Amino acid sequence: MARGKTKGAGSFVQVNLRELNRVLKEDATVIVSRRFAETLSLDTENFAATTTNIEAQTPVKVKTEELEPVAEVKVTKDNW
Repeated sequence: MARGKTKGAGSFVQVNLRELNRVLKEDATVIVSRRFAETLSLDTENFAATTTNIEAQTPVKVKTEELEPVAEVKVTKDNW
């Protein structure tokens, strides 16, 4: 059984700063790599990532809604 990251999968993604500003409060603490912080000479605090300390501090409310049933569409070889 394979474990870990899928071969070729990246560990990083790009996020536009505007998008981060949209979803984060001004005083939010953001986890970044030490190397990234050092490159930008950011003031940092040491941090050890564990499952417990990276979970959301405030429960996320998920909105669910019932959808109308969709009409069934039958496709045949002659009718598509």
